[in-house]
Amino acid sequence: METNTNQNTAANRPEALPQRWAIILIGGFAAGATVFALAGVLPALGAAGLTVMGLHQLMA
Repeated sequence: METNTNQNTAANRPEALPQRWAIILIGGFAAGATVFALAGVLPALGAAGLTVMGLHQLMA
């Protein structure tokens, strides 16, 4: 029985992170870092989460 090693090679590779998700995550990190410097940990987590959710809705 022969096996084709090139068969389904594209299906075996993980899908690349789309550019929009890179932009969303960088925006969330930037918002969290800015708010962290001004207000602390919990507001920074909230700002990062809300930024990620907002950008996801905006770019979807």
